[in-house]
Amino acid sequence: MRKKAASSQTSSCIEEAWNSHHQALRYYLLALCNNRDAADEILQRVYVKALTHRAQFCQLAEPKAWLYTVAKHEWIDELRRSTPDSQSLDTATAAPLPCHIDTNLPLESLAACITKALAHCTDEDADIVGACDLNGVKQSDYAQRHGLTLPATKARLLRARKRLRETLVAQCGIVFDEQGHVCCHWAIPFTE
Repeated sequence: MRKKAASSQTSSCIEEAWNSHHQALRYYLLALCNNRDAADEILQRVYVKALTHRAQFCQLAEPKAWLYTVAKHEWIDELRRSTPDSQSLDTATAAPLPCHIDTNLPLESLAACITKALAHCTDEDADIVGACDLNGVKQSDYAQRHGLTLPATKARLLRARKRLRETLVAQCGIVFDEQGHVCCHWAIPFTE
């Protein structure tokens, strides 16, 4: 009986993580592969690996990071399989990818996406993020202008940033590296 309960918990753990991240993961793979069938095949392999390693997967603090790491490795393996033996992986990956990867300053290429994402935020969120993060207004000055306490302003800005981040991940396909920095993104049309 305990074994069935443990198995049910690990299955629900995987399903929960998968339901939360598989769509964005698919967009990520589509951007890397530029081929729907290949992306879907890799996506299936990632899911199978999660199931295969279910006990360890459910112990992860960041299952999303694990899913993206496995997806990237599966994509690299796919490149190796499709690249002739005489060609190295470095040569194969030297061609520009459909994903907007800029190893120097990836955030610069997000300006248009951030503008579109802010347009989809509430007026309150767009105002505080625009003022404090984009225009450099000090949080204390923003609080004073809007009749808020500094802690209330900080909490409001934190919530607004979180909602903006969710919009950017969903609508712009932003992918974060292990340190939490933006590593790449791809343009996904905003839904109205």
